[in-house]
Amino acid sequence: MTKIAGWSELDDKAVAIARALAMDAVQKVGNGHPGTAMSLAPVAYNLFQRHLVHDPADPHWLGRDRFILSCGHSSLTLYTQLFFSGYGLEMEDMQSFRTWGSLTPGHPEFGHTAGVEMTTGPLGAGVATAVGFAMAARYERGLLDPQAPAGSSLFDHSIWVLCSDGDLQEGVSGEASSLAGTQELGNLNLIYDDNRISIEGDTHVSFTEDVAARYRAYGWHVQEVAALADGNIDLASLDAAMLAAKAETTKPSLIRMHSVIAWPAPKLRGTAKSHGSALGDEEIAATKKELGLNPDEKFAMPAEVFAHVRSVKDRGAASHAAWNKKFDAWSAANPERAQMLTRLQKRELPAGWDSSLPVFEAGKDLATRAASGHVI
Repeated sequence: MTKIAGWSELDDKAVAIARALAMDAVQKVGNGHPGTAMSLAPVAYNLFQRHLVHDPADPHWLGRDRFILSCGHSSLTLYTQLFFSGYGLEMEDMQSFRTWGSLTPGHPEFGHTAGVEMTTGPLGAGVATAVGFAMAARYERGLLDPQAPAGSSLFDHSIWVLCSDGDLQEGVSGEASSLAGTQELGNLNLIYDDNRISIEGDTHVSFTEDVAARYRAYGWHVQEVAALADGNIDLASLDAAMLAAKAETTKPSLIRMHSVIAWPAPKLRGTAKSHGSALGDEEIAATKKELGLNPDEKFAMPAEVFAHVRSVKDRGAASHAAWNKKFDAWSAANPERAQMLTRLQKRELPAGWDSSLPVFEAGKDLATRAASGHVI
């Protein structure tokens, strides 16, 4: 059993079920990306069950942490946790993965599936957008609660990202990560799944740089978590690294986590074939045996496991209720800022906003960049 305080056999079973769902969903539709969803199952589960501040009953809760799955092709990593947590996905949605009109399209889509914070698929975009999320969160706090001591504001929240080798190959992620280091975005936590597999195959053909050194040069707080001897993710060490990342408030954090794609598939673990193809009935059955599951059952969800994973809704509701009390106190003490927040949430401009706009004399030459500067 995983050696984390409070972790139980039911948690181990839930992770095994998550791995099996990734295999079953892709096998049923005939296409998809099972490998990463299998190996990342314990990571996403631990995040949603133990670290992420969220309330599945209210996906738009202002006080929630934000999670971005930058490697959107591994959408089952996210869908399984949304199903477990009670965001509105049920087993029928998992069974309709990648089918027309389903709530579980091949890549996560913002506004389509509750709990998805952004549409991802183009590699690197999730990492870059997460930097924007972190900057926006800091700006929001400074606008609404600037006098609160560090870490004490109800507007403080964390941005968590899962990304892949392919994400960090993209220039857009590097440019944004450099900015994040310069801006000292301590609310940004990036878990890099270093499984040495990308769309080209083994990364030795396309991506051999020292990512940890690059991110240290950007000014990030960097930790590395090695895989266990059998290839499984060292979840206890990762859990400790996640706590350390959240405690670091002066720098963005990168956790370089080593993993084996499609673990624990007997024949296809660690192979490029498991990246974007169904594993096949024989390999799936063998893998389920490795996981201690019935190889003949598909889309299995034991009642006791289901009740256990859905209990995160109760914890989320309690966190939300405690936050609401703080919010009411803040609103009473800061009525003008509370009114501004209401206006911002309604996406309304302040009254008379256009009265200070410049007027340009007709017929007088003026560069558009200069005119734009005056308007800004």
